[in-house]
Amino acid sequence: MKFRSLIFMLTVVLLHSCNPISERKQPPPSLERLASMNLKLDGEKLADVYCGSCHLKPEPELLDKKTWKNKVLPDMRKRMGLLLPEDFGQPLPEDMGFPKGVYSATPLIKVADWEKILTYYIVNSPDSPLPQSSKELPSIGIPGFVVSRPEFPNIKSTLTTMIRVESESGNLWIGDRLNRVYVLDSKNGFKIKDSILTDVAPVDIFWHADRSFDLLTMGVMDPSNDSLGVISRFWKEGQIWHNEELLSRLIRPVHFAIADWNGDGLQDKAVSQFGDHVGKMSVFLTSSSDPKEVILSAEPGARRAMAVDFDGDGDLDVLGLMAQAREGVYVWLNQGENQFKKVTLLTFSPVFGVSDFKYEDINGDGHKDIIIVNGDNADLSIIPKNYHGVRVYLNNGSNEFKESWFYPLHGASSIEIADFDGDEDLDLFVLAFYPEGSQESTQDLVYFRQKSTGGFDPFILNQNFDTGMMTLTSGDIDGDGDLDVFIGSFEFEDLFNGATKHWKPFIFLENRTN
Repeated sequence: MKFRSLIFMLTVVLLHSCNPISERKQPPPSLERLASMNLKLDGEKLADVYCGSCHLKPEPELLDKKTWKNKVLPDMRKRMGLLLPEDFGQPLPEDMGFPKGVYSATPLIKVADWEKILTYYIVNSPDSPLPQSSKELPSIGIPGFVVSRPEFPNIKSTLTTMIRVESESGNLWIGDRLNRVYVLDSKNGFKIKDSILTDVAPVDIFWHADRSFDLLTMGVMDPSNDSLGVISRFWKEGQIWHNEELLSRLIRPVHFAIADWNGDGLQDKAVSQFGDHVGKMSVFLTSSSDPKEVILSAEPGARRAMAVDFDGDGDLDVLGLMAQAREGVYVWLNQGENQFKKVTLLTFSPVFGVSDFKYEDINGDGHKDIIIVNGDNADLSIIPKNYHGVRVYLNNGSNEFKESWFYPLHGASSIEIADFDGDEDLDLFVLAFYPEGSQESTQDLVYFRQKSTGGFDPFILNQNFDTGMMTLTSGDIDGDGDLDVFIGSFEFEDLFNGATKHWKPFIFLENRTN
């Protein structure tokens, strides 16, 4: 009976390890149970079992041999508590201050089984990163836009972490890593109208009808598990800005959305707490006392959330993008009484690198589609990845999504979608924070203009600004009815060496369509 039980559990794992955990009918054996079994499986099956028990199993060809051997697999092994002689003399997880439970204190895999997994990945992975698939090369120059980079007279580090257009006034708001939000007069040469002292690294903002605003600051910008993130309300009395904390102790948050999820007439907040080894996606329901936190996902990597009535039942659900281990697009369906049901829409490999997404009807068939950029290229695998780029997943009308278009783009990180050229279909601007420098033409910003026959024509800037492009936004700053585009600049040299040049916080793409 014990033997039959073992075979049944392994069959469940092997059949379902590629499915999202939320969709599995039978939970897989725990890693503790697996470590106690005499599995007698080859390296591929062991990878199916062990990798698939935590996330979508990554295939060997996604990374090169060197990256698997020296970076990714050693970290996975340590997470399973297996330390080898080669680890001694190096800092261990407990020495580096990682939260308890991320790296197991006891071995969860046998040495012999681990060696089979290691051999499987090394034998079946390429010697060097695989090249991109063939693609239509972008034309140089972005039609319909005049491109400039305003320069300010003051010597100041260029470290833009937030850039937004206030729709009512058209003013440009910029947040930077040096404790400030700046309000720029878009109709007067972007002259600085105001500056507001904040915490480090403002990353998101929401304006209220009374001209007050809520501001999200992430606390520690670099990878961290610290809970220093804050959402604060700011309002102005005379010439003085005042503020109060609304939410605090957020785990390195990167985005928030505001809507009334429980239908009580008060604005709630969905906060993407990206974190590092820990994090979560949460909805904070407003009340007369302290906000009530409803945790949708207690995992790191929450990247972006939006309020949509996904199932058409009249209340708002949370549609969200998760990075890190369980990368994918999920919807948390509103069940009423502060309850949400998680449904998996798309899942990706843990090295996929999702960075941003939109929910728009890209093909005009009346059903909203999912458009994703993936290109996060930091952490343990800093190599060119041929699967980085922008993808369209079309909705079949039943909220089932299938990839219909892919454009390879190294380091794709942000996306804006709108009818930029005024022809009544949607176009894309995609920013690449980690572009591949070996390309003949720098592809750090690509404009995809939708064709009437389907698909997109790609265009790139006709000049190299030699700056890190971290943030992207669009808005009508001059009231002419078309959308202008802004790119926030982040100079890593300024981060390490301090201010030595004039402040040039953004690149301006002025839309001349109208």
